[in-house]
Amino acid sequence: MKKALLLLLLITTICAVQAQDTLQEHNNIITLSLLSPTFSYAPRYNIGYMHKVSRRWWAGIEAGYGNYGTAFGIGAEGGSDYITNDYKLFEVRPEIYFDLRPSSKLKHLVSAEFFYINHKDHFITDRYYAPDGFTEYKYDAADYKRIKTGVNLNYSLMFYFTNRFGLLWKTGLGIANRTVKYRNVVNRTQLDNNGDDDEGDIFGTDAYLEDSGTVNKFNFNLDLKLFYKF
Repeated sequence: MKKALLLLLLITTICAVQAQDTLQEHNNIITLSLLSPTFSYAPRYNIGYMHKVSRRWWAGIEAGYGNYGTAFGIGAEGGSDYITNDYKLFEVRPEIYFDLRPSSKLKHLVSAEFFYINHKDHFITDRYYAPDGFTEYKYDAADYKRIKTGVNLNYSLMFYFTNRFGLLWKTGLGIANRTVKYRNVVNRTQLDNNGDDDEGDIFGTDAYLEDSGTVNKFNFNLDLKLFYKF
């Protein structure tokens, strides 16, 4: 009889612990981007943290870093066309989220995301455009630096595999300010061209390696993240 009571107590305790874990509100999330290290011409690893501050509001921040030694995927396949041995990139992205469906397991989030990107490299035997967009130069070697800042308005969906693991799909549109500088240029020579460098580049994604100077662009954002909730 005592053994039966002890067994019943043990089963009841286990069920209570499991129920508590199921009903527990997990207010913290860590994320890992699956696209930034693989499907990017400037590959880096992005890790993020989100914290629930109220029923509908979340605050988060994401940091990313990449260099030549950690690069793989499409960004590493282009060789000197995209990155070289001197490639380094750091970025930080604070973000504020609003939960459109706080009672639903399938989360729908809208957010405002601010970002800062610092990208450096050293290119050889290549070319770039002057800030006027028409004057083109070729060179034997040059130091490259890109600073990009801006804000995105994003829409995200959170798909759960379990109570804690899942995927976060994000897409958004924003405005970015991009400044590209070429320094320590070796054997710079001016070329003849018609200034048709990036007339169709409304999102600023096609010519960030060749267009020097400062421009304001529309910015398109797309990411897929693995997340863990705790």
